[in-house]
Amino acid sequence: MSLPPAISIVVPVYHVEKELKRCLDSLLNQTFSDYEIILINDGGNEAETAICEEYAANNQCIVYRYQTNQGVSAARNTGLAVAHGSWIMFVDSDDWVNEDFCLGAITAVLKHQAQMAIFDLAYTVGDSCDGRIDRSHLPEGVYPMETILKARLVGDINCYVWNKIFKKELWDGSRFPLGEVWEDDAIIHEVMGRADKIAIIHDILYFKPWRPGSITEDAFRTGEWTKWVYIQRQKRYLYLQKNHPDMIDIECNVMAGAAIQYARFLTSSQNDLPAVRKVSNWLRANSVQINKGSIKRKTAYFLLFHFPALFLYLVKTLVYCKAIKK
Repeated sequence: MSLPPAISIVVPVYHVEKELKRCLDSLLNQTFSDYEIILINDGGNEAETAICEEYAANNQCIVYRYQTNQGVSAARNTGLAVAHGSWIMFVDSDDWVNEDFCLGAITAVLKHQAQMAIFDLAYTVGDSCDGRIDRSHLPEGVYPMETILKARLVGDINCYVWNKIFKKELWDGSRFPLGEVWEDDAIIHEVMGRADKIAIIHDILYFKPWRPGSITEDAFRTGEWTKWVYIQRQKRYLYLQKNHPDMIDIECNVMAGAAIQYARFLTSSQNDLPAVRKVSNWLRANSVQINKGSIKRKTAYFLLFHFPALFLYLVKTLVYCKAIKK
């Protein structure tokens, strides 16, 4: 009976047949050998299925599962359920990784006796880096969970799961929400909150292309991202209220900014006054933050509190004026 691998790499597959081989080849070309690839075919087409079956048949380190299409969250959750490794990593199947993806990550956690590590990623155009590096604003080293969680609240650390390695136990009690956008942001704070120490390394181990037509791109194009940021910030706010009340002032100010952005989206695109009132009620319940924002934000708060219809009118007028200038 063989021992379980050190690392399980969860890879959801759906509509990425052009990029899938590059992703899998990069994972099979690792300098660290004690790992398994959990390949979850989330209702992919015939070409994708053929690729998955071919790679699984020819590589013993691949654990292959097929499921009807349920979305990336469900695919990752399936991967977590079948993973055998002590450590968990995630890779999206249209991305690819450095040959030291596994070695660099696990070296960092073992060196610092940490339960999690965060590394750098690069955005790409074609097969080359376009110069944009996403890295934490903290220097390399090991930090207590509280420091990392506060850095996440203010945006000094991203929410993505694919530029991190996790001790498997950190996922006990947490799974990705089904049918949502920004699903990483919905739970990453919970997972971080279970760690004692988290390491930061500034090695670029992950490469991500900006994919036309992706869910994320569509959300930015339509403005729907404001809705999902607001929804996921609410979850984080409730988590902090219960588990880290000393951080709630930081989060409340962040949450207020998300509420304003979402209210602007609602008023400029959907004319949804009841939804605007719902957002303003949240702001009213947390009005202590009014005095901690800019004059512009204070004004927006005041209008949302007392004159939501006027807020709607002003936002739509501003949008109209901008359209005329174009």
